[in-house]
Amino acid sequence: MIKYIYFRCFAHATEDIDKVRKAFKFITQKDNFKEREEKGYYGNKIIILETKITKKNEVVEFWRRMKDYGIVDEILPMLDEIVDEQGMLYLRFDKQQAYLEKLALTIHGDSIAMHAKLESYPMKKGKAISNFKKFVEEI
Repeated sequence: MIKYIYFRCFAHATEDIDKVRKAFKFITQKDNFKEREEKGYYGNKIIILETKITKKNEVVEFWRRMKDYGIVDEILPMLDEIVDEQGMLYLRFDKQQAYLEKLALTIHGDSIAMHAKLESYPMKKGKAISNFKKFVEEI
């Protein structure tokens, strides 16, 4: 199972915050999320959007959606590279594609970052990956 899913996204001063919110909401499917304002290296305004999914039914629904969109099939072959020793699964969704209401993974920085805490007792990366595979197979 998955304990929680955390999302974070940066809206830079040059971006339309409403478009970034729309993209963030599309990925997370959540209306309520935290926003905080920070300053960049040169004093530019950056708004950080964050939310966390902890309810079991919402976690299941998120991964069911990822499965329906083909994201699960895309990540299964690379789980060993995107899951760390603490059982954290890391993904980045393309922010521009999310604004267009398309799900696409990316490796570049203009993204909506996500990490999911996979469960395994005791924590072992291989067991966490195995548990995740079983979880997504059953949903």
